[in-house]
Amino acid sequence: MKVGVFFDGFSSSAEMIEVARAAEAAGADSLWFAQHMGYRDAFIWAAAAAAVTQRIRLVPTAISPYLWPPLPVAMSMSTLAELAGDRVALAVSVGNLLNLAESGIEATRPVTAIREYVEALRALWTGQPVTAEGELNDLRGARMVFDAGAQVPLYIASTGPKVLHLAGAIGDGVLLSAGLTLASCRKCLELAENGLREQGRAPAALRRASFINFSVSADGRSAREAMLRKLAFLFRSRGHAENIRSSGLPIDHAAIIAALARHDLSAAAALLPEEAAQAFAVAGTPAECRARLADYLSIGLDEPIIEISGNAAERALALEVVRELA
Repeated sequence: MKVGVFFDGFSSSAEMIEVARAAEAAGADSLWFAQHMGYRDAFIWAAAAAAVTQRIRLVPTAISPYLWPPLPVAMSMSTLAELAGDRVALAVSVGNLLNLAESGIEATRPVTAIREYVEALRALWTGQPVTAEGELNDLRGARMVFDAGAQVPLYIASTGPKVLHLAGAIGDGVLLSAGLTLASCRKCLELAENGLREQGRAPAALRRASFINFSVSADGRSAREAMLRKLAFLFRSRGHAENIRSSGLPIDHAAIIAALARHDLSAAAALLPEEAAQAFAVAGTPAECRARLADYLSIGLDEPIIEISGNAAERALALEVVRELA
């Protein structure tokens, strides 16, 4: 089993380096660096991790065409490949709509934007001049003048049906968001599979990856409490409405959104029942986490990607789970 570890950018760079080293030692296959707006930069973190690891794959994640034009991204990834060799990949995504709005951006025509982004990146990595008129970006002879011909595997991250279909049609992989129920994960994978089949692609042409929120502690309860805070933050988006309904739990999503609009994370977390920690994630004692993680693995994921967070003892417990799966 290829088990990955993801970083959300909320912890310090020093902690990331420590966990990156430990994850590789535990046998993890990949490190994923989320580009959350206002937090640590995914490309810089991936480069820092390249300097302290030897074999593990490095994946800056959900880079949005609405914020990062294709040529600078192609440059960053080829520079990362110069540091890390062929152990690099990239995940692209429309991005968080709330964060885009805060930057004054409306995500119009997302399917077209992602398709053109993937096409532009692949064209740039050929090393040939690229001319293209796009929805967001025009290229008028732009070209990469180093690392020509080295293609970087591209995952497409989404929970939206049309972009998931596109991921199956053109992506090297599909990446599902954290905080999804098993029912939501199955539905997302099915949409990607539809795109794969319609294009006549072989099943092995698409990697199926998912972020899985993960929190473990010796007593279990503190892990679940920490998870409820993470989930409350995720649920600030109205895009989680269907996912929340799929859990069957009595959750007042509108009240969570209102609490977070007041920047009251504690109030938002208090609106989630303790059962939510296992309905949308993996949280509890090591034994509970192993059992729940097995549920996620049973739905057809090639690459489960968990987080390593908490205090030193909790991080050690999480790394032990990675060691068992790797």
